[in-house]
Amino acid sequence: MSRVAADRLAALTEGGARAACAMIHLAEGRNMRLIGGHNLPPGFEPMQQVPMSSTLAGLLLRTGFPLVISDVEADDRVPPDAPVRAVGIRSYAGFPVRDPAGEIVGVCAVMDYQTRHWQPDELTAVDNGAQACAAFVAEQRAHEAEHQQRRYLDTMLDSLDTGVAACAADERLVLVNRSLRERLNLPAEVTDLEKWAAWLPITTPDGNPVDRAQMPLRRALYGTDVRRTEFALHTRDGRRLVRVNAHPITDRQGGRLGAVAVFHDITEARHAEHLQQMLSRAKDEYLNLVGHELRTPVTIIASYLELMSATEPDAPAADLFPMIDAARRGSERLRRLVEALLDLSALDAGRTELTVADIDLITVVTSASCAAEEHARAKDIRLTQTTPARMPMQGDARRLTQLTTELLDNAITYTPRGGAVSVTVSGNDTTAVVDVTDTGLGIPEHERPHVFDRFYRGAVATDLAIPGAGLGLAIAKLIAERHHGTITISPADGRPGTTIRVELPRNPSHRS
Repeated sequence: MSRVAADRLAALTEGGARAACAMIHLAEGRNMRLIGGHNLPPGFEPMQQVPMSSTLAGLLLRTGFPLVISDVEADDRVPPDAPVRAVGIRSYAGFPVRDPAGEIVGVCAVMDYQTRHWQPDELTAVDNGAQACAAFVAEQRAHEAEHQQRRYLDTMLDSLDTGVAACAADERLVLVNRSLRERLNLPAEVTDLEKWAAWLPITTPDGNPVDRAQMPLRRALYGTDVRRTEFALHTRDGRRLVRVNAHPITDRQGGRLGAVAVFHDITEARHAEHLQQMLSRAKDEYLNLVGHELRTPVTIIASYLELMSATEPDAPAADLFPMIDAARRGSERLRRLVEALLDLSALDAGRTELTVADIDLITVVTSASCAAEEHARAKDIRLTQTTPARMPMQGDARRLTQLTTELLDNAITYTPRGGAVSVTVSGNDTTAVVDVTDTGLGIPEHERPHVFDRFYRGAVATDLAIPGAGLGLAIAKLIAERHHGTITISPADGRPGTTIRVELPRNPSHRS
């Protein structure tokens, strides 16, 4: 109740009781707060901070019954330090103010400077004043409850990560919660459904514009339930996919009150679904590839074993040697594939520790080049090496030899007969660089980002049926990264082919 309204009610109560003054108190914990009064004695209001136990209002609250006093000085119920004594009040009549639950929450009282016997109609006037106060209190409590409920609802809606927008029956935009408001950077001038529909940066998932009449909130306002419709929302943070549900809001008779739309961000879910599809496709490709790579050597071994078993017992041993050699090659190919799979898994999971020591990178590269000579000669490929005398560094010699071998083997495999492969070592005080360059078939630009992916096979390898499981470069990349280095691929400088460059810190413990 406002002070003005309480003062007017006190004046009416005073007049109805034919009293000298009137006042209205509300209880606040252990204190009484004067919220209204009329013709109050001078100095009475500053005395309101006295303990409740010293006041007549406090006495009424303790008993729960109306308090009628004809002579303050002669009534033993009046506390000695009661404020009414100090301001010359001689008679008092007060009635409790109750809330809707029946609890006493205040006092409506009249007072006089003379002793008097209060008449029934005068007490009725005070009681009526208390009842009016009770009505005001009930209304105020209802307003407070409504305000608290609205605050709770607003806070709850604002705390949601899901976007919520609502409009009234007259198309006023009554709610856009924090999540949606901040994501859209909603302008202040967007206050109604027409402006909302014109401004909302929304398209179909394919990027086509959405007709204003088909906006979810507008459709819901005019009676259509919109369920699980997907749109693209173009926010300041980029494009987001949203699933929108929108529903009419009606009263019990079906009258239109407004509509609400809920925006669920499904961008990450869609991305996860896409990744799952890619993973499933990659798994299928991996199984097909590994199955094929395993099947080929197993078939070779089985075929030659079958041929040997069908050979006459007294056949010369020399007739068996070619079949034994072919089965051995199949077995070796199978062993390399299994070892590569196990090695990749161990490196990837960090189960293989590097044995880091002081090494000479030139010795490592020379060892790998010597091991690749036989493969190069078999294809009539010229293999050259250009290196300084020494390149001291810290690293795992065995793993770096494996890395260089993988790069050379890959370069020789993809270089046509009669081509050339070179390995070059260079660097500075902090970094060692290994370049492996071939005159091979080259790698299309769109395939280069994927060449270090495990099990990746480019179009050339597939078209020409070049054997391999797509593991060599993936292993080389892991070894380079475990040495805190990088590996990149680029076209050969000014001629057909490819260059793969590995950059390694010479002292990993001092890298920046």
